[in-house]
Amino acid sequence: MAEETIYDVAIIGAGPAGLTAALYCGRANQSTIMFGDAYDSQLAKAGDVENYPGFESIHGIELVEKFTKQLEKFSIKNVPSYVRRIIRNGDFFSFVTDEGEFKSKSVIVSTGAKHRELNIPGEKEFAYKGVSYCAVCDGSFYKGKKVALIGSGDQAASAAIYLAGLAKSVIVLTSKPDMDAPMHAAQLTSVGNVEIIGNTKVLAIDGDEFAEHIKFAINGGQEKTERIDGIFIEGGVPNSVLANDLGLELDVKGNIVVFRPEQSTKIEGVFAAGDVTGGLHQISKAVGEGACAAVSAAIYIKKKFKGRSR
Repeated sequence: MAEETIYDVAIIGAGPAGLTAALYCGRANQSTIMFGDAYDSQLAKAGDVENYPGFESIHGIELVEKFTKQLEKFSIKNVPSYVRRIIRNGDFFSFVTDEGEFKSKSVIVSTGAKHRELNIPGEKEFAYKGVSYCAVCDGSFYKGKKVALIGSGDQAASAAIYLAGLAKSVIVLTSKPDMDAPMHAAQLTSVGNVEIIGNTKVLAIDGDEFAEHIKFAINGGQEKTERIDGIFIEGGVPNSVLANDLGLELDVKGNIVVFRPEQSTKIEGVFAAGDVTGGLHQISKAVGEGACAAVSAAIYIKKKFKGRSR
């Protein structure tokens, strides 16, 4: 059933970018609807967060609780159901969900990204128990230790270089002959504590309470097991499926292309923030972009719909 209200701003996604955007929209007195469940976000599933300003250490779920608590003073309509389809009708947008159809004058896409998963034995069992999906987030836990990084390309190479500054040694396992990272090739070769093993296929992760060993095959034959203290699986897949409904431009990795600092897209009235725009996948980056997108949306609403009744 369709709701008659036309909201000023619709926020798709309830992670740190979406929650921050909702906060700023509320403070700007914009009628706002947010789609998504904050307690099902990547942040809610994270373990200890030690790189978010203001908190020496806080569980991801606790940070979500603080974000959502702060929103209670504003009349933000939250629809925990996910958006199945977006339809643009003139200056307005319609959102089809399991809980009905809703409309808005502008959109902030903050749908985040999914971790790249290997789907091998031991991966789920040791997730956040020695297996991490973010070198920048968790690298500091492995200072002076031996770690393995799985991935290829410039993003993985950048993570390997970052880890090399913290860990005693870094073993990079890539399915390609080399890292295939032209932007970081020279820097990688100059780092003395990074070993790159190409043409590998990771087979399993095992340990006791925490991940302790990683098993992989080289060139489809020789199998080897390495004793490690931590494993980093690099690479994420942006949740940008709905971008097709809006006709948004995507980069080669599927991230939504935005124009910073406004976080605007090539479609008028549509903004994007957080992991779905690529770059550094960090809470602080998502928060900053969510704030910028919300302010931009508020300015857009005032200019575009000046003099029109809600």
